[in-house]
Amino acid sequence: GYEDDESNNGDDDDDDDDDSYSESPFASIGAAATTTPSFDGRDPFFTGDQNSPPQWAFEGEDDAEMTNQEKDETVYATKKSFNETLEEMAEVAQSVGIMEGWTKNKRVIKGKNQKFVPWRNDDFGGDFVFDDVVEALKLYKELHGNFDDIEEDGFVVPEPVGESLSFSPFELAAMDDDGPEELNDIDGPWSESEDEDEMESKFSVVASSDWPEHLAGMKLGQIVSRIREGGLEVKHLPERKARLDEIGFDWGDPKRFVDVPFEKAMCALYAYFMVRGDTFVKADFVMPNEQPWPKALAGYELGKEVQRLRELQNFLEAYHPVKMSLLRMVDFAFFPELALPLDPNADDVNMEHLYVETFGHPLYHLSTVPLGLPERMMADGPNGPPEKLSSWYNYEYVREYYERPGALTDVADWMRDIGFHQLAHEHEQEYGKSHYRQLFLLREQLERKEITQEVWDREIDRIKDEVMSEFENWKGGYTGHQVISDGEYDYSTDEETYYYQTLEIGSNSGSQYSSVVNQPMMRSQSRDVIEEQVAEISFGDDE
Repeated sequence: GYEDDESNNGDDDDDDDDDSYSESPFASIGAAATTTPSFDGRDPFFTGDQNSPPQWAFEGEDDAEMTNQEKDETVYATKKSFNETLEEMAEVAQSVGIMEGWTKNKRVIKGKNQKFVPWRNDDFGGDFVFDDVVEALKLYKELHGNFDDIEEDGFVVPEPVGESLSFSPFELAAMDDDGPEELNDIDGPWSESEDEDEMESKFSVVASSDWPEHLAGMKLGQIVSRIREGGLEVKHLPERKARLDEIGFDWGDPKRFVDVPFEKAMCALYAYFMVRGDTFVKADFVMPNEQPWPKALAGYELGKEVQRLRELQNFLEAYHPVKMSLLRMVDFAFFPELALPLDPNADDVNMEHLYVETFGHPLYHLSTVPLGLPERMMADGPNGPPEKLSSWYNYEYVREYYERPGALTDVADWMRDIGFHQLAHEHEQEYGKSHYRQLFLLREQLERKEITQEVWDREIDRIKDEVMSEFENWKGGYTGHQVISDGEYDYSTDEETYYYQTLEIGSNSGSQYSSVVNQPMMRSQSRDVIEEQVAEISFGDDE
């Protein structure tokens, strides 16, 4: 009984020892040393759970680490390609508006900040507004110094260098995935056929680091031309004109400027034509703010602009043929009585000058044209625009036809009698007054007592002496063998000689208006004639 109690007490102590040594890695071994060994065929050092083998404290750590590694490999088992990563980045970039998309060869299409464009009749191209134009013109002058060649060059704001010459991440990814043999499929800014010089020239035009990206593609040369000609509504508005004056803008030749914003007026005219069917716009017409009229042009005083365009008819015909063609497309009606002269400071065109431009000068209305006169006129050429009839008038060509020695009157008196007072006055300014005209004016002065009788007598003697002197000079040059000319033909030489002399005058002239072609002279009667035998032809029996 003592052993049992002692063993029981030992078991209790073992329980206490188990509780006290449970945290120690060798607790199970120590407990085994305090117990009485029993020889039941088992290992005396086998302690603890009899159903599992004993384990040391460091045993199983490698297995746990391997288990954690397997878990990590499960999480990162699928790797993303560079393209997939970029596509995710592209989705984010598209969501915030940095890019719009990409081409089939994965060239980035950059996004834009949508600008607020005022609802008005301005067309600077794309989404550009007037502020962009002012910025571009200011930068152009800083780079070039002036605006002299901007129209002739057709200047277009270039793309930035980085945008034109660098590859996007998508292109780099395509190069990495497809290999060098697929590089030709990439949308590059060059072609295979371009050599180094062509590429350098192209990049110098389309790429520049001097221009901001938001101005790229602006057709600044065309815009300047439209501003100078009055197509765009810029110089017509004082505030806009002042902004361009601040940067020293060159407005060009003032003769080219149309003081009507032509493009705006053309849009309004087209709308009027589509609604009303004609362009007979009343002077007080204002574009309505209702359907079907365009809202952008509401309140535009179209009637006043149409009135002004009709006044500028001669100006548009002389300097703006394209604008005239556009107006004719909508059957625009001009009224010649409203048209202002091309030169406001010039004298009004009178009926006499209009007659000359239509029918020719009255002194050229000859019943018989002197021989050789047309050839001489073509050889000398016009004294003004060849399309004007007045440019071909020269009194020297017909002077011999009209003037007579010792005559008191001349052609100026004749033109005044038939109603051409302005032409008569112009002739007298060039060649002087006839004796008859001088007597007429002196008589008026004497009647108004502007001259004395002595002056009158002295002037009469002077005129008498001049008439007798002209007659004596003509008589002194006359010989009995000289044939008097009637003003139309010179009978002192034969007609054939005179004709060939005039042909020679025309053929020797280098004038571009000469229509005479150098030809060999015709053989005269004194030349030998080569006779050729001609076969005899018989139409019947004559025997």
